[in-house]
Amino acid sequence: MMTKWTPVADSDKYGIVVSNLKPILPHRLRLTIGDAVRIIEECGDWYYGHCLSDRNYLGIFPKNYVFIKDAVVDNTGVHEVVIPREPPIIQEITSVIREWGVIWTKLYVTSNPNFKVIREMMYELITWRKQIMSGTLPADEMKELKQKVTAKIDQGNAILILDLVVRDESGNILNPEITSTIDLYRAHEAATERIKQLALNIDIKNKRSSTRYNHNLYVTVRNFVCRIGEDADLLMTLYDCKECTFISENYLVKWGKEGLMRDLDQLNNLRVVFADLGTKDLAREKVYLICQTIRIGGMELKEEQRNVRKSHHQNMKRASDGLRRPFGVAAMDITDFLNGKIETNEDAQHFIPFSQCAERDSLDTVIRKMISAREISQKECKGQGLFLSIKLLHGDQKQIREEYAHLVSPFTSVARKMGFPEVILPGDIRNDLYLTLVSGEFSKGSKKSERNVEVTVKVCNEKGQTLQNCLSFGAGSELMTEYKSVVYYHEERPKWMETLKITIAIEEFYGGHLKFTFRHRSSNDNKDKIEKPFAMSFVNLMNENGTTMSDKNHDLLVYKVDNKKWDEKDVSYLNFPSTREEMEKKIMNSNYNINQIGVKQLTNMFQANGIQISPRDLFTISTVVCSTKLTQNIDLLGLLKWKSSPENLKSNLLALMKVDGEEVVKFLQDTLDALFEVLMENTDSDTYDNLVFEALIFIIGLISDRKYQHFRPVLDLYIEQNFSATLVYNKLIVVLKSYIEKVNLMPESQDVLLRAMKSLEYIFKFIVRSRILFAALNGGKGKIQFEESLKELLQSITSMMLSTSENTLLVQGACLKYFPFALTDILCVFNEKDLCYILTDLINNVPVDRLTKQKMMCVNDIVHCELFVKYADCRSILLPVINDHLRVLLERKEEFELCVRILSDMLVVLSNGRDIGPTQNDISDIMLSVLRTVIQSFIDMDRENPLIGNVVAIIIGILRQMTPYHYNQYINHFQTRTDLLDFLMEILIVFRDLVRIVFQKDWNEMILLQNSVLLNALRHFAHCIRDHFLHPFEVQLWNNFFHCAISFLTQESLQLENFSQNKRNKIIALYKDMRREMAFEIRSMWFNLGQYKIQFVPSMVGPFLEMSLIPEIELRKATIPIFFDMMQCEFYSPKSGAYALHSGSYHSNDSPSHQRNSECKANFKFFENEMIAQLDALIEGGRGDEQFKDLFLEIVGTNCEHHSAMRESGLFFVRTVVRLMRRLLEYRSVVNEENKESLMSCTVNLLEFYNEIERKEMYIRYLYKLCDLHLECDNYIEAAYTLALHAKLLKWSDDSLPQLLRNNKYPECETHRDLKEHLYNEIIEHFDKGKLWETGISYCKEIIYQYESEIFDYMHLSSLLQRMAVFYDNIMKQARPEPEYFRVAYYGRGFPTFLQNKTFVYRGKEYERLSEFSGRLLNQFPNAQLMTKLDPPGDDITESNGQYLQINKVDPIMQERDKFRGKSVHEQIVRYYRVNEVQKFTYSRPLRKGGRDSDNEFANMWIERTKLLTSYALPGILRRFPVTQTNTFELNPLENAIETMEKSNNKIKRMIIQYRSDSNLPINPLSLALNGIVDAAVMGGIVNYEKAFFTDEYVANHPFRKDQEGINRLKDLIAEQMPLLEVGIAIHKERAPPSLRPFHDHMEEAFAKLKYNVEERYGKRSLPEDLAEKINVKIRRGFSEKMRHVIPNSHSSAPTGQVYDRNSSGSLSNELTINSGKTSRSISVWVKQNSSNNSSNQSSTTLFSSSTLSKLKRNNASKEGIHLRRQSNESGSPAHTAPMWYAPDLLAKPEQPTERPVIELSEHLTSHRPLRIEYERRLSRPNSGQFRTHNTHSPTRSLSHGASSNSLSISHSNSLNEVIDDKPPPLPVKQSYADYSNLPENGTNGVTTDLTLVSPKRNSANMTSTPKHKPPPPLPDNSSPPLSPPLSPRIPPELPKKPYRSVITPPVVPSNQSNPQIIEDL
Repeated sequence: MMTKWTPVADSDKYGIVVSNLKPILPHRLRLTIGDAVRIIEECGDWYYGHCLSDRNYLGIFPKNYVFIKDAVVDNTGVHEVVIPREPPIIQEITSVIREWGVIWTKLYVTSNPNFKVIREMMYELITWRKQIMSGTLPADEMKELKQKVTAKIDQGNAILILDLVVRDESGNILNPEITSTIDLYRAHEAATERIKQLALNIDIKNKRSSTRYNHNLYVTVRNFVCRIGEDADLLMTLYDCKECTFISENYLVKWGKEGLMRDLDQLNNLRVVFADLGTKDLAREKVYLICQTIRIGGMELKEEQRNVRKSHHQNMKRASDGLRRPFGVAAMDITDFLNGKIETNEDAQHFIPFSQCAERDSLDTVIRKMISAREISQKECKGQGLFLSIKLLHGDQKQIREEYAHLVSPFTSVARKMGFPEVILPGDIRNDLYLTLVSGEFSKGSKKSERNVEVTVKVCNEKGQTLQNCLSFGAGSELMTEYKSVVYYHEERPKWMETLKITIAIEEFYGGHLKFTFRHRSSNDNKDKIEKPFAMSFVNLMNENGTTMSDKNHDLLVYKVDNKKWDEKDVSYLNFPSTREEMEKKIMNSNYNINQIGVKQLTNMFQANGIQISPRDLFTISTVVCSTKLTQNIDLLGLLKWKSSPENLKSNLLALMKVDGEEVVKFLQDTLDALFEVLMENTDSDTYDNLVFEALIFIIGLISDRKYQHFRPVLDLYIEQNFSATLVYNKLIVVLKSYIEKVNLMPESQDVLLRAMKSLEYIFKFIVRSRILFAALNGGKGKIQFEESLKELLQSITSMMLSTSENTLLVQGACLKYFPFALTDILCVFNEKDLCYILTDLINNVPVDRLTKQKMMCVNDIVHCELFVKYADCRSILLPVINDHLRVLLERKEEFELCVRILSDMLVVLSNGRDIGPTQNDISDIMLSVLRTVIQSFIDMDRENPLIGNVVAIIIGILRQMTPYHYNQYINHFQTRTDLLDFLMEILIVFRDLVRIVFQKDWNEMILLQNSVLLNALRHFAHCIRDHFLHPFEVQLWNNFFHCAISFLTQESLQLENFSQNKRNKIIALYKDMRREMAFEIRSMWFNLGQYKIQFVPSMVGPFLEMSLIPEIELRKATIPIFFDMMQCEFYSPKSGAYALHSGSYHSNDSPSHQRNSECKANFKFFENEMIAQLDALIEGGRGDEQFKDLFLEIVGTNCEHHSAMRESGLFFVRTVVRLMRRLLEYRSVVNEENKESLMSCTVNLLEFYNEIERKEMYIRYLYKLCDLHLECDNYIEAAYTLALHAKLLKWSDDSLPQLLRNNKYPECETHRDLKEHLYNEIIEHFDKGKLWETGISYCKEIIYQYESEIFDYMHLSSLLQRMAVFYDNIMKQARPEPEYFRVAYYGRGFPTFLQNKTFVYRGKEYERLSEFSGRLLNQFPNAQLMTKLDPPGDDITESNGQYLQINKVDPIMQERDKFRGKSVHEQIVRYYRVNEVQKFTYSRPLRKGGRDSDNEFANMWIERTKLLTSYALPGILRRFPVTQTNTFELNPLENAIETMEKSNNKIKRMIIQYRSDSNLPINPLSLALNGIVDAAVMGGIVNYEKAFFTDEYVANHPFRKDQEGINRLKDLIAEQMPLLEVGIAIHKERAPPSLRPFHDHMEEAFAKLKYNVEERYGKRSLPEDLAEKINVKIRRGFSEKMRHVIPNSHSSAPTGQVYDRNSSGSLSNELTINSGKTSRSISVWVKQNSSNNSSNQSSTTLFSSSTLSKLKRNNASKEGIHLRRQSNESGSPAHTAPMWYAPDLLAKPEQPTERPVIELSEHLTSHRPLRIEYERRLSRPNSGQFRTHNTHSPTRSLSHGASSNSLSISHSNSLNEVIDDKPPPLPVKQSYADYSNLPENGTNGVTTDLTLVSPKRNSANMTSTPKHKPPPPLPDNSSPPLSPPLSPRIPPELPKKPYRSVITPPVVPSNQSNPQIIEDL
């Protein structure tokens, strides 16, 4: 039985995924470790719920995959919210890590450098989260860690450009719902500043610590590693390196010789707090932690002593073993720890290196050496040193014991600072004396060497008695009665620098003194026992005047001791001076000259009872007194003890004001007690009242000074706890009032009054505290009198403010500044309302323009006082006055910043709600008084003003606290409609500015709060507009409202779809979707417009469209109907433009009013045009999606469908919009991708669409976008074609250019002609860069016609003609790479919609091959899979969500052109058309049918051929076009074989032409090609065809005529291949180097066999005519006189205008071609057999001599247009390219010539005659200029005769010495253009029986400079016709019929004759 799903308990609704789960079956939820899941139901071992990251997808998952966490379920909102029961900081860390994790992944994908930074931050947050969740952290560490966490989160958010997180001082995130607007703004400011400091690596210290003036260094000693061998004392202290002084007292650690502390109870508990450090101490330049190590043992540390066993050591204990000897120092720089640069942690262990003392070094010397030396590593000091931990603690002793209880216990030692802390709190009684033994100078006395001096220190009273247990080393030390110093061995001037602490009672200081005895310590134990003190010194603790000894160095006198006479208890030495200073005074008092007195005399003066002075010896000490009861100042002491000498009281009071402030604040409590005691004991007399008052304000002023401001808590504490003068209030009131009233009468008292005004706060504190104590003591007696006197005092203060005297200016300013601070205390004893009136008088009494700033600062302080905060009645009195002053100053722009701060503070106070009472009237007062002024101030402000944000916060703050009551009150307070209109216009402008983001973009909380307030305000204002400004209608106001509202809902900060799910949920939970709310308001406002709607059509189309494009479905459903309503508005609007219909007339689709209105416009063209334009701009900008398109079609389409009048036009418009949106969305989807080709295609789709709907401006806009894209990719050809589309829209006229055809790129063009000319020039430039000169020439011709015939601009014509000439030159000269074409099929739905399952043909880039193209395409689609077969895919691929690419190369099919038909066209010209201007393409793939024949694969090798047709020819405006038509057919094996043989023959033919033309070509390609055919034939290449197709079986199986013709055709092709191979092998023989001779011989043998076999089977074939060489026949006879005018001298051109009769007797029977490009020494005559016989047996050609063949190879070009290069001394000149047949019909039968006699040659030449070497050919050449080249382009003449293929080439010579008997035919007319008349009408690729020889045309592009000593070239005829268009076209002459008789060979011209003779027909 199936278990039911049941809801889970609230405690089980939240879980964390602990294992990954990949769903295999449906309805399973995908889980990832760490995901949070919300559980809804359970069933057995399964849960049902969803991940919190995706609430829309629900599924089931196993229970053991999640860990249930305790959670809280919140049902207060719309949806149930499950929140884990965790500390807020844990929740924040969890949320942050999840949010960062998603972004972090993207950083990795994009290789962002912040990837590692964020990773480290996430690791740190995870570690800290573990620590917090462990629950083991003490409170102080928890607070510190929380601050680290929040700082790290803020820093990471800043790096990732996430929203700013605002917090309170404790680090908790602020809740914007309960936080005032101003506080939220200030929190954003503070957070921004904090993050800036974090970015600059500025350590932000805890504010709490910054307000504490006491700091402490906590040190834990972990271990001390050092080989001593004896007990030691470790003295640790802080040391100032700059001043070379110790800062703190010592901390003593007693270390045993075993390597452990001597007191094992202290194991792991060696802790000390160096306390009382002030801010100045932390800021010291260099501070070290010093550990001095003092060995306790014998004088010398010997090696054998270290090995003595413990028992033996005890038995041999000596008297001298207790000596304190210096051993070494450990030092560590702790400056960075103190100033916070390095974070302190009690768990981190630090090593301090140890340095041992040298033999003569003192500890002070070693300290200085270590400080100045470089840092020593642990390895360098061999591991000897101190290991400890450090942590900086903030607060006084009480605070650190509370907050760091786990560190500082009652047993932790405290090493206090040697001096006072910055703040001395009451009750901190201290009486310490720090004594430092500095140095000494002692004579040897009776010793031979310097003494080993040991100093013994005691504290004695005046009787000589030693005070017990008052000396110590410092912290951690037991009290001692006497102190023994370190002993330095044989040191005359020992320098100890040892500090000890003396702690005695205060009364012991009086009469007490320090006694020092000096003893020599011997290393010999026996001698040491008998050593007695050899000298002594002393110093009194108190001076004679009763003050304590000064803090300085004291040079003490040394008295020698005679131990026989000296008694230690004798105190007679106290009568002697103790210091040199005292000695000098005594000597002077004794009337002795100190400079003249001698040593002996001094000795006699100061000796008694066994002691006498030693003038040469000296002992120096230093003392520091830290006492709160004993002063070193005599004046202060006099006041403190005034009772002992009351007569000096006045002088003492006056002297007090001259005492140093530091001394006063140390004895603050005692001093104040003394002053008030004077007032109390002189109640009946006012003798000292003024002096005491002045002394009191002196002390208060001292405390108020910044230097001593940290003593303010001390004074406050004194007043609260220690002050007890109950009667002083009357005297203070009287004295203060008297000073105020005399302010103008006694100018000398103004200084006292000024200081009194500065001390008003504490004066009133003393007055109020005294009165309270008196009232408590006397039961409230004298209350009325006190209040009256206080009121009079306050009134006197307000009256003083009326003064306009300059003398009182400072006093008045001080009063305004300090009086508000006394209000809190005055309130304790004075009525609050009366006090409010006093304050209003105080403010109002200040004269205008006097002390304005001070007055407003006073107002600001009043706002913060308790009077304003707590009492609503008081605010009602104060607020009107404050607001009046604020309004005036804001209007005058005075003290603007201060006014802004006051307003902000007032709003903060009023937002506290329950604590301050009702605020409705207060908000009303602020609203009515200053809101309009603040708004106007915002309008006038510069947007860069730093106060702009605060002003906005004020506006938002006021509006936020306004209720509907306030809105109605404010609207109703305007007296006129115009005033209200002005306000609404202002506020809407302000709101529109506000939504343009006044705040920084990451101030998300502030922006959202602002938007929620603006939404509420706009709702109220919308109602106001509807109620007050619809009748009469205010169009501008309504327009402003619509624009403001749409700006609001389209602002970036409200577009929820751009945010993370977490952020989106937070916004919706707090504010909902504010866009939807505003859209509903806009819809409501629109449909309330009624008849006025037409005034917003089409102007509001764009804004409303922008609103509707927001991807929120409910918003769209609410706003899309507005568009249909707009369509109706315009459709039914009057033709005149005035809208007169009733407001509801068009809401009913078939209403009679519609039908009756024959005067309506009946279209919505304005709306339609605006809609299309706005759609284009908005969708391109990122708005809109498929959902909007579908909704628009559904909503508007449905409405149009049901509308009788608008149905047809409306539906057409809707379909147009849908089509446009589809294209725009496609365009936008690729606009930011790297795939520029897809972007180009989408651009073309758009411009085609705009062209279709005749939106020229949009069409042109996208044309230039397409052009720019092409130029970015260097697609110059495509860019030119694109610009040509714009040029096509223009005319060659001077008509003004309409705006629709303009473009910003050419702002200077004003007419059609100007713009078209600019475009043509740019098009030509792009075609030039793209090397498409042929197309560029056509544009040149068009613009040339304009220059030449229309505008007659010959200057531009000249330059353009020159440029066109360069284009022609480039066509013939420059080599252009032929681009390859590729077919690309995009299969699958994973591609963009415009590519899905479509096929394109691409034009490749230069030199780009298939592999490179495929790689480029795969880079554009990295997820695509390349298909390896060309088979059509199935639905599993085409309908899948993947991406599949099918790429293959295709061959272009050249389009036949009529202009070339029947004409000879140069190869360079035709080559262009093979790969350009093509629209058809083809590709093939092999197919096998039937069984596979391993012996012969040709028998079943079928070919599948596909022909493609693209939509446009390539190249075009794109590099790809879609395939519009595909035709696939098959070739059978026989057809395949025929095609293969044709290709093979053509290849050989082309190679022959190439190698004949260029002697410099490498031989290897020819070798490979020939050998591949010949060897393959020997090995069975042709045999395979024979086996496959020439067998009886095949013939029988294929009896059809087509098959028989194919077999015959294949046989012919095989036979025709032989003469081609023969010529090729002959060329190879001539070119092959000796190294290839064996290879060539082998090839010749193979060819001989092949030729024999083929000719035997298929007959012999002749060489094709275009490969047969011409015969140069030399005739000895000269020209006749009648022929001299026909063949002119080579220096002149043939007659231009002469036309010859083709039937004249003097015509030639052969085709005659006169080559005037160069001179020749003989005339070439082409002779062949009768062409009527086409039999292979009879086909023979009369070949020429080797010299003639060599010349022809140099002079004639092949049919394929291959370049020829000279092989003589001119071989370096450019090659000449021969013309070719363009689609010739070689199989056409030649025209039968008329019977005429022919010339018979006397010599029969054959091609088998061996060729001469190059050297012999050069020797045989005449000395004429035949082979000289010239710079001048010589004209070429060509005579053609129908389809005849015979030709005669005649070369001019320099002289005509011989003539022929018969008259030659006339020369053709000179022409400057090519002659194509000799091309047949129908040409094929078959082999013709006639062999045609075409004389070569020299390529003018390959001309070089004329060599020296060569005759000049023939001059061109100036009468040549122009290039284009020809004004009088020339008709080529007709030639005579071709002869058919045999040829008579004339006698050969001798080789030494240079003048040829012409042969004519017999």
